[in-house]
Amino acid sequence: MKIAIVGINSKYIHKNLAIYSLYSYVKNLDYDFDLLEFSINESIDIIFHKLHRGNYDAVCFATYVWNKEIILRLSENLKTVTEKIKIVLGGPEINSKYLDYDFIDHLIIGEGEIAFKKLLEMNFLCKKLIPRGKEYFNLDEQTFVYEEILDELKNKIIYYEGSRGCPFHCSYCLSGSDNNLRLKSVKKILDEISILVAAGVKQIKFVDRTFNSSVEWSKSIVTGLLKYGKQGCNFHFEVSIDKMNDSLVEIIHNSPNNLFQLEIGIQTTNSETLKAINRNNDFTKIKERVNYLLSKGNLHIHTDLIAGLPYENLKSFKKSFNDIYLLKAQMLQVGFLKVIPNTKMLDDAEKYGIKFRNYPPYEILENEWLKCKDLLEIKYVEEGIDKFYNKKHFRQTFMYLINIINDNFKFYRNLGELLFNMENLMSLNDKFEFLYNYILSYDPKIEESIVRALLQLDWLLTNRNKRLPYFLRFKKGHKEYISLPIEIKFSGHDISELKVKTTKYKVDYENVWGLYDYPTISIIK
Repeated sequence: MKIAIVGINSKYIHKNLAIYSLYSYVKNLDYDFDLLEFSINESIDIIFHKLHRGNYDAVCFATYVWNKEIILRLSENLKTVTEKIKIVLGGPEINSKYLDYDFIDHLIIGEGEIAFKKLLEMNFLCKKLIPRGKEYFNLDEQTFVYEEILDELKNKIIYYEGSRGCPFHCSYCLSGSDNNLRLKSVKKILDEISILVAAGVKQIKFVDRTFNSSVEWSKSIVTGLLKYGKQGCNFHFEVSIDKMNDSLVEIIHNSPNNLFQLEIGIQTTNSETLKAINRNNDFTKIKERVNYLLSKGNLHIHTDLIAGLPYENLKSFKKSFNDIYLLKAQMLQVGFLKVIPNTKMLDDAEKYGIKFRNYPPYEILENEWLKCKDLLEIKYVEEGIDKFYNKKHFRQTFMYLINIINDNFKFYRNLGELLFNMENLMSLNDKFEFLYNYILSYDPKIEESIVRALLQLDWLLTNRNKRLPYFLRFKKGHKEYISLPIEIKFSGHDISELKVKTTKYKVDYENVWGLYDYPTISIIK
């Protein structure tokens, strides 16, 4: 029997952890398996024909909010032309409502390995829904999931699972209902990581919902990863920074440059909202920890914010945004509530007056506190943040403006509205000029010469040997140095002091530093 296990990823550079995890658990069964990966950006027609020409007896899809629609179409098409083919769907998106689709033969809800093996052992001769029961999968029993594709992993982003379950109960998260925290052994993790690093993996993203849930376990892993500081691979963790052990904070703070990347889900600073979604954040401690970890300039920090949560109106969201923006993380992800199946938030949707799209990713349209027009205001902010702040090219300009602009929400809201209504794409040169004009028009009191100098600096830091855009070019060029009307000092990765003073700088692109491999800039006396 020939079986396809299929992952349809959000990006080509990603690898699908789920299909390799399933395969590693069932590969010794007497079936002919093909593991296939596609991207949601590929033509559905091409994916369909590749699956159809494989002459599979069964096609099993790993299903998520971002690929549900394409998978349903593929499933229906395959069943239409090959009536005897078995279609199996599993993954975090799947729930009992999928029983309504007559072209789907089997559903796997929850953890897939044990249920999938049971399905295969019964040769698909069982009920449409395969219950997981009370069995939990032992992560240490799993063979290395990427073992057979190591030659495909160079420069790829790899998802890695060190644990399952989460000790927290966030109402909008699928993991909120699975509080049975299970850990893969530290030795097994470090052994597998060493193989991935040797294969040339670019980034390893731990999918653990809260990496620092177990103190000694997380410390042991991070300590074991320190030796990869110069290997060209970095490690991404989702953490609850205010609950992180002090000694782990110190290890990360003193880690090699660009080895670790932390994602911190703050979501809101409204205490009533936090209570409603079952989160217990200590924002004072979050702020203290983030400031400390950023002070050295050796690691990326991403902060997350969610619009559309209960009890947070537009005024409250503005405060949450401004609070979190002032943390100066390298990335601020402005997201919108997704009312995902199998979560408590779905159960509470009517209670909070939440209206949402009835198709993936189930994004909120409005609720009792935020109307649709309010969410559009936040969409503008998201656009401005994503297109400018979250890009490395303008970092130092924004680090200066953060102390000048009174209302950062308004700054990005207005910026985003302009971008939202633009029809043409901008080149990087265009973006520099667009930002230059926007800053000066937003607040005419901001000194033009400083804005120009900061954008010149940002260009030189992030565009090696590329000629400056015309509007930024220096009045006088020189082979040995550049001259700017500002004197700057760095603290960590960012500007800490700025004086209006004509200063000569030498730029050395061969001696790089910082998270974005900035060239060394030294003052010529």
